[in-house]
Amino acid sequence: MATGLSHQDAPPRPAAPPFEARRRRRSRRGRSLILALIVVAGLVLLAIAWIGLRGFLAQQELNAAVPDVKAVRAAVAESDTAGAASAAAELQKHAHAAVSLTSDPVWQLAEGIPWVGANLSAVSTISRATDAVASEVIKPLVSIAGSVDPRTLHLSNGKLDLAPIVAAQPVMAKAQTAFDTARSDIGSIDRSSVISPIGSAVTKMRTLMAEVAPDLQAVDNTVRLLPGMLGADGPRSYLIVAQNPAELRATGGLIGSIALVNADKGAAALSTEVAGTSIGPWPTPVFDVPEATSGLYGPLVGRYLQDVNFTPDFPLAARTAAAMWVKTHGGVVDGVITVDPVVLSAMLKATGPVALPSGDVLTSANAVPLLLSGIYARYPDAPQKQDAFFSKAATAVFDRVMSGVDGAALVKALAASGTSQRIQIWSSHPSEQSILQTTTLAGALPVSTPETAALGVYFNDATGSKMDYYLRTSVGAGAAVCRADGKVTSMLEVTLTNSAPANAATALPAYVTGAGSYGVPPGEIKTRIAFYGPDQGLLAEVKSKGVDIPSVAGTDSGRPVAVVEVLLAPGQSKTVDVQFLGTAQWAPGYTVDVTPTLKGDGSTPDVGARPAVARIAVPCSSVVK
Repeated sequence: MATGLSHQDAPPRPAAPPFEARRRRRSRRGRSLILALIVVAGLVLLAIAWIGLRGFLAQQELNAAVPDVKAVRAAVAESDTAGAASAAAELQKHAHAAVSLTSDPVWQLAEGIPWVGANLSAVSTISRATDAVASEVIKPLVSIAGSVDPRTLHLSNGKLDLAPIVAAQPVMAKAQTAFDTARSDIGSIDRSSVISPIGSAVTKMRTLMAEVAPDLQAVDNTVRLLPGMLGADGPRSYLIVAQNPAELRATGGLIGSIALVNADKGAAALSTEVAGTSIGPWPTPVFDVPEATSGLYGPLVGRYLQDVNFTPDFPLAARTAAAMWVKTHGGVVDGVITVDPVVLSAMLKATGPVALPSGDVLTSANAVPLLLSGIYARYPDAPQKQDAFFSKAATAVFDRVMSGVDGAALVKALAASGTSQRIQIWSSHPSEQSILQTTTLAGALPVSTPETAALGVYFNDATGSKMDYYLRTSVGAGAAVCRADGKVTSMLEVTLTNSAPANAATALPAYVTGAGSYGVPPGEIKTRIAFYGPDQGLLAEVKSKGVDIPSVAGTDSGRPVAVVEVLLAPGQSKTVDVQFLGTAQWAPGYTVDVTPTLKGDGSTPDVGARPAVARIAVPCSSVVK
C-alpha cells in the first residue's frame, strides 16, 4: 500500500506575495515585448534592405534605359527601322524591369512613410513613366515609322499616297496622349522633397523628354495636317506667296508674285501664277483690318496686296491676301503659304540645279544673289520682266519637287525654313489653324507668360525700292527687375547699317534705289522698325544714343508698340533703344521674334538660323522708379 500524500491531499502552496506576482508578470510581458521589438526591427531592417536592393536595381535599369532612348532617336534619324525596333525592345525590357522592382507591396507601403516615401514615390513615378514611353509611345511609333516619316515619303507622278498617313493617325494620337501623360507625371515630382541623386534622375528624365517632345510633336502635326491639307477629304486650293526680302515687310518681304496651287487626293498642281502688282489696289479695304493695325501701319494694309504684311500678324495678313485673291479671281482659298529666295536656295540643295527658260541655271549658291540683285541689273527698267523671271524660277523649282526628289533633303530644307520663319502657313480651316498656331509656321504675334516677356522687332521698307538687299540688322534684348514693385523692365536694341557702296546713287539701277520716287534720296535706306512689348505692358521710352527720338505709339492685340523711322546714307549706322514695362510678368525671362532679313553683304543667310538676338544689360538707372 502506497504511503505519502496524494496530489489531492497535498497541502496548498502558500500564495506568492502580490508584489512578486506582478513582478513575474511584468517580466514575462517585458520578454515578449523585447522579442516583438526584435522581430519588428528585423522586419524593418529586412524591408529596408529589400527596398534598398530593389531601388538600386531599378536605378540600374533606368540608367540602362537612357542609352536605349538615344539609340531609338538615332536610328529614327537615319530611317533605320530595324535598328529603332531593336533599341525600342531593349528600352521596353529595362523599363518593365524598373516598374516590377518598384511596384511590390513592400515598396508601395513604404511610399506612405514621411520623407522616405517621397523619394520612393519619385523613383516609381520615373519607372512607370519610362515604361509608358517605351510601351505606349516608342514601340507603336516605331511600327509606323516607315509610313509617317516625311523623309521617306515619295511622290509618284506628282502624287503622294495618303493612305498610310491616314492609317497612322489613331496610333499617333494615342502615342502623343501617352507621352503627354508621362511628361506631366514627371513634371509633378517635387524636386525639393527628394534626395540629390533622385532629384538628378528627375532632371535627367525631364531634359530627355523635353528633347524628344518637339520631334514627336512635329510628327504628330504632320500626320494630323498633311492628309486634309493635300485633299484627302476633298480638293483644296492654296496661295503660294513669294516674299522679296530686298524690300522688307514685317513677315519677310514684299509680295512679288503669287500662285494658286490645287491639291486633291495627294496630288498637287500649279494652276494660276501672277505678279503681285496685278492684284488691286482698291479704294477701300477689302478685308476688315483692325483699327489698331491701320493706326500703326496706315490705311493701305487692306487695299494693296504688297502692303498686307506691313503687320507682323501673319494670319491677319494671309486672310487679307486671300480676300484680295478671291475678289480678283474668284473661287475659294483654303490657305496661304509664304516662301522667299532663301527658301528656294535651300530647296535647290534637295532638287539639284534647275534650268530656267531664260537659259540660266538656278543653284543653291546663286539663287539669292541672282533673284534679289542680278535680275535688277539685267532688266533695270522692266519690272514686268523681273516679276516674270522670279515666277518662272519658282515654277521650275516647284515642278522639280513634284517630279520627285530626295525626301530627306527636302524635309530638312523645309524644316529649316520653318524654324527661321521664312515659311509661314495659314489655313482657313479652324481645326487645322489651331494646330498650326502651336508651331513656328504660324507667324502669329508672340505670346507672353508670367515668366517670359514676348517681344518683337519687325522691319518694313519705307524707301519704296529694293535697297534692303544692302541692309544689315543687329538685334539685342534684355530684361530685369528694376523697380521696387517687382515689375519687369524689358529692353530692345536695334542697330541698322546701310552697306551699299558709296556711289550707290549712280552705280545701282534706279529700280533698286527708288530714284527718289518716295522722297528718299537714291542710295539711302529708310526703314520703319516696329518694336513690340509684352502683353499688357507699357511703353517706357524710345531713345537713340540716350536722346529721346520721335515714334508712333500704339497697341496691337494688347501689346504696346513703338514704330520708329531710320534713314541711312551708304555706310551709316544707327541704334535705337526701346524699353517696356511689364505688368503681368514676375520673372525677367524674355523671347524675341524678329523679321528674317538678308545679311546685307550679298551672301546667302543660313536658312535654318533664326535671326540672332544678343543679350544686353538693362540700364535700370534710366527707368522711372
